[in-house]
Amino acid sequence: MDYLFSLPASVKIASAFAGILLLYRLRVPLAWAVLINTALLILLTGTGTAGIVCLVRSFLLPQNYLMLLLIILLTFFSDALSCTGKMESATAAFRGVFKNRRVLAAGLPAIIGLLPMPGGALFSAPFLASVDEEENLRPELKSAINYWFRHIWEYWWPLYPGVVLAMQYSALPVWLFLLIQLPFTVAAVTGGWFFMLRCIPRGHPGAERPAIRLRSALWTLWPIGLLVFVSVAASSLLPRAAGVPAALANLYGMIGGLIIALAFVFGNSMHRFRKSCTMFFTTGTWTLVLMVASVLAFSAVLQIPVNDAGATLVSLMRDEFIQMRIPVILVVILIPFVSGMVTGITVAFVGSSFPIVFALIGHHPPLNVLMATTSLAYVSGYMGEMLSPMHICYVLSNEYFKVRLFQTYRYLIGAAGVTAAGAAIFCTVYYFAFR
Repeated sequence: MDYLFSLPASVKIASAFAGILLLYRLRVPLAWAVLINTALLILLTGTGTAGIVCLVRSFLLPQNYLMLLLIILLTFFSDALSCTGKMESATAAFRGVFKNRRVLAAGLPAIIGLLPMPGGALFSAPFLASVDEEENLRPELKSAINYWFRHIWEYWWPLYPGVVLAMQYSALPVWLFLLIQLPFTVAAVTGGWFFMLRCIPRGHPGAERPAIRLRSALWTLWPIGLLVFVSVAASSLLPRAAGVPAALANLYGMIGGLIIALAFVFGNSMHRFRKSCTMFFTTGTWTLVLMVASVLAFSAVLQIPVNDAGATLVSLMRDEFIQMRIPVILVVILIPFVSGMVTGITVAFVGSSFPIVFALIGHHPPLNVLMATTSLAYVSGYMGEMLSPMHICYVLSNEYFKVRLFQTYRYLIGAAGVTAAGAAIFCTVYYFAFR
């Protein structure tokens, strides 16, 4: 047993991932596969009862139990929009405005992606599904489009906590950070176009409809607009007025916005409210909650202190990479990528990898080195996150479209490759053009 405890952190984490994939391959439900390997990972850390206590306590943290509440409310809100007919009206309106099926398929998740909504792929999925009324598209293609285009803004959009945290670590001026990160959204859209959208037949989505003014189309989504307004306002005001951390402010804002939007959606119609409440008695709803909880549990174990110095599995893995004397540029790529792959969360990979990355280039690096390192580290971590089976949006999107894990990879890997190539080109330009 001592031999297992002394295994490198990277081997322990890789073993847990392999165990998840093996059990899933054997048709074990994903939530249970993750939970079983979470228990295995606790065993390998040698923390015993203390590790279990830390895991249980992690669900007493606001960012975790609020996440579960948010997922439930998101599911309820999506169902409410369907029950009240607003989802159908909104989709019909946008289909009347946008005559291109490909633009509409990518545009709906992208528009909703402007809102930093944890698990937001679950919210955009019904909109995308309604575009394919005839069900001519593969479920794995729809899941990939929903997941990929939902996340094209998170390279630079300043409402995302991970972006704000990356700005803080890089110490770049906000305008410069946004400027050097913006091209990666273009690269992501390009990759999504070549490997996803081109698989959609050309033409109008469904039967021709009369032209509708964009203002009328947007008006059908006023509950979402209300949700956006409340959540953005809360995420901006709470940190300043009450000192609430940015990540928690986003969760509070989203939950508050959802409650207010739901109140307006139902109005005085108790019939519609009772109809939507039936979702709480379906197996699918609680299977979804269990799946999210299992991912949160796995991520929590990675942050459990495993020795007296307070080191975690993620920090030990970083140290192992450095001790291997891997070239600095590979460390800048590998540490964020692996952190993103393991955690599936932007804030987590930025917070765990950026301190090490910037320590490697010194306290006062030249501007060209700082720009290139910031972009390369961020995109590497984000590609790891986008390919991670631990990413909640990936899990939720696949679950909604009834797609098994990794079936969407045939589309995602190509799009990620184009984005990575864009990162290599732009980071090289940053390095040599600003010397």
